[in-house]
Parts: sequence; structure tokens; C-alpha cells
Amino acid sequence: MVILRILILLFSLVFLGTANENLKNPFLWEVTKGKQHFYLFGTMHLATPELQTLPQSLIKIIHQSDAVYTEIELDTKSQLEVVKYIMREDNRTLQEILPLKLYQDLETYLATINPQLTMKPFQQMKIWGVASTLSLVKYQLKYPRLKAIDQVIYTYARTHNIPVGGVETLAEQFGAMDSFSQEEQINYLESTLAYLNGHEDLIEKLKQHYIEGNAQKTLIFISSMMYQIPKYKALEEKLMQRLLYDRNIRMAQRIDKIVQTDPRKQFLFAFGVMHFLGERSVIQYLQNYGYLVKRVK
Repeated sequence: MVILRILILLFSLVFLGTANENLKNPFLWEVTKGKQHFYLFGTMHLATPELQTLPQSLIKIIHQSDAVYTEIELDTKSQLEVVKYIMREDNRTLQEILPLKLYQDLETYLATINPQLTMKPFQQMKIWGVASTLSLVKYQLKYPRLKAIDQVIYTYARTHNIPVGGVETLAEQFGAMDSFSQEEQINYLESTLAYLNGHEDLIEKLKQHYIEGNAQKTLIFISSMMYQIPKYKALEEKLMQRLLYDRNIRMAQRIDKIVQTDPRKQFLFAFGVMHFLGERSVIQYLQNYGYLVKRVK
């Protein structure tokens, strides 16, 4: 579930958009049905140097598109609104809420990232917000000025006067996490620490599979990291359902609705790559609607 949240949760803004030799086999699909013709691109919500620029094939598609859609709007207003969804409104701190051992384990983990990193920036965050961002902290500290490829796409399109939008609202994305009880959120944080402490190179391995563009390896790797701790299995299944499968249904429905508005127009939809892989994916639901989907080589 740590991996799932990395791929689903989004963060921030970027600049550039030129050919990227790192992504030689991008997660890019062409979708057709009758006169309808559009593209899907799988992203990774991680800000590292290797993911700062766009593959040439994707740049060409952006320029051919009548509009580009990411998971949510990625303008400045939306970025600022994210804060209200991840911060607590009851003025209670994590130190007051979390079990003592879990709080101490969290302090210890942060110290392994940077000895000067304290709990202060996290005290007012919702428990699920801390759990969801924990695996990204190291990268945010190492590359504070870099942003995720989703924002590269959004900003590049906007800079070139191509309409942009989101298929979900912030309330839909983050509301799913608020539906979990405090006990479930505490277990989520606890399990996140357990996975991260046992797999220090987890994110790096996932990034390499993404850069390689190998769907099978990516799915196998993610499957190998799921349901490994029995006490968290039920929670992980619930997270997968609400954060991935339920959203995949909604995403596919909204893609279909957008495309149906004018079959002559071409669109690009750029979502976290896990939304396009495996069973009950956006691609599978689009195929159920009669669309032909093929990977672009």
C-alpha cells in the first residue's frame, strides 16, 4: 500500500519538457473507437532528476491534443488547497494522538533520513497524510526544487496554450482517506513504517521499473510488496479498493464522457501508472466500453 499511495498521491509544480533519454519505453497507450482517438500516459508521482523531462513521443502527442487531463487540476490554486485536506482542524498534534511507541518509531525513521529532521513539520498533519507522504520525504529534501512528471506535463501543455484539466476533484481524491477511522489511519502509518524500515531501496527499485517501462516487472514487484504482513492485510485490501479500484471506475467513466463530447477531438490523459496496469484498471474498463487500447512502442 505504500507503493500505491506513492503512485496515487500527488504533489506539485514543474517547468521543463524536452526529450528524455531515460524514458525510452514510456507507459503510453493509444486508444481508439470509431472516430474517437486519444492517448493514456502512466506517470510516477516522484520528483527526481530522471523524471524531470518528457519523452519526445509524449511531447508530440501533447502538441496534437485538443486538451490534456491529469488526475486533478494542477494549477497554483489547487496546490494551495491541498493543504486544507491534509492538515488537522482540531488543533491536536500527532504527539497527542499517536501511541507513544509509534510516535518514537516515527521520530527514529525521520532521523535516519536527516538527523536534523524533527516531527515539527508533521505535528498538525492528519495521520493518513503523514503515512502517505513519509516515503517521499527523502526525495523532497534531496530535490526541493524538482517536481513530479504529472506537473511537467500539465505545465508544458498550459505553456503551449493547450487546454488542461483534471478528471477528479481534490475532495474526491483526499476524501477517500478521511473515510478511514483514526484506528485505521494509525495502522496505516504503523504499516508504512514497517515496510519502509524493511525495504530502504523500495522507491529506487520502483523508479527503475518505471523508467524501464516494463509493466510485468512493475506489477510483480508491487505484488511482492503487498499483503506481506498479515495483521495489515484487511486494511491494505480496503485501501486498494478505495484508492485504486473505485477511482479507476470513476476515471474511466469520466474519460468516456469527455471523449464523447466531441469524438473529433484528441485528448491526452496522464494518471499514475498503476491506474493503467493489471485487473480492474482504467484500461480494462475502457475496453469494456468498446475501446481498442494498444501500447505505443
